[in-house]
Amino acid sequence: MNYQGENISLNLSRFQDTLVMNLKPSGRPSDDDFDKLSNMIETAVYSIQAPHMALLVDLSELQGVSAHSAWRELLHSLKIGCEFDRIAVFGHNHWRNLMINALSWLISPNLKVFQRKDEATNWVMAS
Repeated sequence: MNYQGENISLNLSRFQDTLVMNLKPSGRPSDDDFDKLSNMIETAVYSIQAPHMALLVDLSELQGVSAHSAWRELLHSLKIGCEFDRIAVFGHNHWRNLMINALSWLISPNLKVFQRKDEATNWVMAS
């Protein structure tokens, strides 16, 4: 399953017995982009049978989101975050990374923030 919107892409792949979701927002995604994405992630999480699930989020090209979208995505993360064995987030924005680290205890105990894509990918694949 692949989704390529104007400002968000979602790709699903299998690595051994793990379903890996690669999520990459870019620019300034709209509320509609996040609604479509949330629905696709939920569909994948609850309909594709896999012993393990991991999420790799690339924030390297994200310029920003509205407060409304950020709040809705936080609530969505609280709902489905526990379904993932590991969630790796990487990007170059220091403040965004600090915020995600602070919220990780709400979303998932297995959420980590990385500065480099290769470190995030290796950690997710080690699940």
